[in-house]
Amino acid sequence: MSRSPPLENNMKWGLVFGAVLAFNGAAHADSIPRYDPPSYCSKVSEVSGGSRTIYNGCLSMEQEAYDTLKSSWGQIAESAKSYCDEVARSSDSSYSILKGCIDMEADASSSEPEFRY
Repeated sequence: MSRSPPLENNMKWGLVFGAVLAFNGAAHADSIPRYDPPSYCSKVSEVSGGSRTIYNGCLSMEQEAYDTLKSSWGQIAESAKSYCDEVARSSDSSYSILKGCIDMEADASSSEPEFRY
């Protein structure tokens, strides 16, 4: 019975592991980021003295933004997804901010201003 040298086995496992990571990374890139809307909305509400009206409105806005993004996420440019996710995370991870950024990126991509001298 012949045995593969240890280096060859390690290379095989490395390739398998790398393929699994690449597949999971590709699948993850196509899924909408996971934020924590209740935590975000609690922070927003705290700014206004802990208002439940503000919290409930915030949570409704986050849900609406998430639902809209979820249905169109696959059609959004990867560069916009990446950039806008960074923007949203820097603002305590808000789907409303993510959606607003994606909308602005789409608008900017569809019309390029002309510079005039």
